Amino acid sequence: MYNIDRLILFDIKGPMAHFRKYYTNSSSLSYAFPPRTAIMGIIAGMLGYERDSYYDLLSSKNCHIGISIINSIRSIYKTVNYISVISKNDVNGINGHTQIPLEIIVPNDLKINNLCYRIYFWHQNKEVMDDIEKRLVEKDFVYPIYLGLTEFIANVSNYHVFNKGEIREKTSKDYVKISSVCNLDNVEEFGLSFKTENTNLQYVKEIMPLDFTKERESMISAYFLYEKNQGFQNIKLKSPYIELEYKGNIENITFMEA
Repeated sequence: MYNIDRLILFDIKGPMAHFRKYYTNSSSLSYAFPPRTAIMGIIAGMLGYERDSYYDLLSSKNCHIGISIINSIRSIYKTVNYISVISKNDVNGINGHTQIPLEIIVPNDLKINNLCYRIYFWHQNKEVMDDIEKRLVEKDFVYPIYLGLTEFIANVSNYHVFNKGEIREKTSKDYVKISSVCNLDNVEEFGLSFKTENTNLQYVKEIMPLDFTKERESMISAYFLYEKNQGFQNIKLKSPYIELEYKGNIENITFMEA
């Protein structure tokens, strides 16, 4: 049971993104959406927390984070020039440049200018919730928001605060349409439906970082599912989910923590 009395929703929009997969080598492959650790960094930047100071505060034991991919996405690949650095003495570019393939996430529809990721956030500390709500209202963030790389500047829009009576926690043994990315540990075995209402669903599984320990000494990872084309997953869940009504639409979500 979640026992959540307030939930904050906000959208992050930007023209392109790159969230580097931690297991890639020379080619910089990207996740389709920001890992939980990247969302932690975005929220920490909005609130002005210093680097490496927030890992425990925003860890899975203290807060819940969910994310939905609002606009369909696709990948493009570009080759970028980096300075070739073997030792600290090479940062002046003495070794010339090296070319690295870079995967960039962009909107699938050319008529849509921006990617859109919807963040759902709850923290057990009321002061943290008050602070982020105040900054969303005033659009007063300590550090700029970006989608993975500092060159990919983003902005926040469409924030909304759900109070206790608007947050409906539910359970079901049947298939449920889930709008958010889902931790695979929350999904029943053989609990994926690949077709609903004459719509084919295409699932993608990714292993992603979930939490950092203090000073990034080690990383906790988990497997996540998202649907590539339709924007929802039709799945059977082991755990409760949250039903929200936002702008006349029902959104069923799960959090990234199992």
